Amino acid sequence: MQRVSPIYALLCLFLLIEPFIPLMHGNGSPPAFDWQSSKPEEQGMSASQLDALVEILRSHSTAGVLIIRHDRVVCEWYSEKLGPDQKHYTASLAKALTGGMSLVLALHDGWLQIDDPADRYIPAWRNDPTRAGITIRHLATHSSGIEDAEVSGMGHFESGGWKTRFWKQDPDPFTIARDWAPMKFKPGAAFEYSNPGMAMLSYAITAALQKSEHKDVRTYLRERIKRPIGVKDEEWSIGYGKTFTIDGLDLVANWGGGAYTARAAARVGRLMLRQGDWEGTRLIDAQWVKRVTTDAGTPEPFRGEGEGPCPKAGLAWWVNADGILSKLPRDAFMGAGAGNQVLVVIPSLDLVAVRFGGNLDPASFWGGLEAYFFNPLMEAVLE
Repeated sequence: MQRVSPIYALLCLFLLIEPFIPLMHGNGSPPAFDWQSSKPEEQGMSASQLDALVEILRSHSTAGVLIIRHDRVVCEWYSEKLGPDQKHYTASLAKALTGGMSLVLALHDGWLQIDDPADRYIPAWRNDPTRAGITIRHLATHSSGIEDAEVSGMGHFESGGWKTRFWKQDPDPFTIARDWAPMKFKPGAAFEYSNPGMAMLSYAITAALQKSEHKDVRTYLRERIKRPIGVKDEEWSIGYGKTFTIDGLDLVANWGGGAYTARAAARVGRLMLRQGDWEGTRLIDAQWVKRVTTDAGTPEPFRGEGEGPCPKAGLAWWVNADGILSKLPRDAFMGAGAGNQVLVVIPSLDLVAVRFGGNLDPASFWGGLEAYFFNPLMEAVLE
């Protein structure tokens, strides 16, 4: 019998295991990663323009800003009210960080599909003709027809009725969203920003997860996203820190109630920028990242007074598909919330940016972001 040389045997063994090396870090987790800082010019950014951006933001109620280009930190600034290790509330940026990320995971894992009827997962709607036709897509794009719990010009606790009770969580926001929030139009016929609609997206995803290992959105995100990408438990929180048990489901709010450090939010942005890959480990299939961060094909959002140049709806993300934000590339996508909390990802520029604070322009949500953050940020790009 011909003997096999030890070197040849080792080479064969290496060729067999080499595809799995990225998975062999800490019980299947990707290798540890942390950003390094860089001079802006080394990453195609202008230091003077970034300094100017920080001054603009400093004078417009900003608590912190983090800008990362080519995987290097080129700008990081915090006011005395915030620091790199402190969490900041995210308001409706949670719709992307919680709602969007739990949705893309559930799509990747095959627990639901974009155009599944919502009543497949929400039994109480099966005999409700007013909600017939609502799909997962509609819930994720504010086109379900479910009336919002906010009233323009009023605080959450000033409008009265079911809307105030939604925000007071009395008895709980999910029952109110499911049973009390009225329909304003036929599903898919128009756009209306809807916090109750997002609540029902979380309900549907949670129902879809019941055959999986992780039964609630918080655990699902922690085990499948946050820990693998190196976000520590103390760096993020979601769902107002609560879990509502309804119909045997442990439900977590996805429309608000989150808090993140800037770097924790940016890590989520980096994962989406890299199309679901983290240091060689595939956490989300690239096709699903693309599906949720491109135009979902639903009606255009409201772009009038108070809103300004609102991007189009992806699936729980905002997308600049039609170039409404004129200086941002059209592949830019983002999550954003009250007080202009924002995470913006620009794949064509290999750029991730986070801004936390108060309103940039109380008269125009997206107009303030465009004038005081997005446009100056683009002016800092040299290449």
